[in-house]
Amino acid sequence: MGEFGQPNTFDEMLHQLNVISEETLGDSQTNKAKAMLQSHRMKQSVFAVFCEIKEKTALSIRSGPDDQPEDPQLMRLDNMLVAEGVAGPDKGAPLPADAGGDQADYRQKLSQIRSTYNQELQKYEEACQEFTQHVVSLLREQSRTRPIAAKEIDRMVGIIQKKFSGIQVQLKQSTCENVMVLRSRFLDAR
Repeated sequence: MGEFGQPNTFDEMLHQLNVISEETLGDSQTNKAKAMLQSHRMKQSVFAVFCEIKEKTALSIRSGPDDQPEDPQLMRLDNMLVAEGVAGPDKGAPLPADAGGDQADYRQKLSQIRSTYNQELQKYEEACQEFTQHVVSLLREQSRTRPIAAKEIDRMVGIIQKKFSGIQVQLKQSTCENVMVLRSRFLDAR
């Protein structure tokens, strides 16, 4: 067998996997070796064994509560935004206009805050979804040459969503602060 010929034994296949991990991605020999390993008859068996070993070792180290309850701070912010009419089922409905000049000005500024919040929330959701899809596609592509189980991909999606929730909290905090400043300004004017 040559350097990257068809491996005949399990040891030769493991040696090729080790050599591939040391080489650069642009190397044509590496691409040729990867293609050969992809089509090798023992690939699925070796991959399954690697996944099993990885699951027994790495995932047991990280085992912990995967189902964490929703962030209480996020729930409080959501409740306040719903109570103020910024978020919730009627977030797209226009605010009722009152006859008073101060009241109309308050409603108009609250409507601006609502509009900005909804635009930013939509941008946040799109960015989170796009990034998550990108990471998932990268992990699926990598899972063709190294053992990445579906459980690990799901765990990574959870980590990404948890990180992105920090941005969501900041957006909601900022919006709540804007509403509180608006309220205090109009209540002080009375």
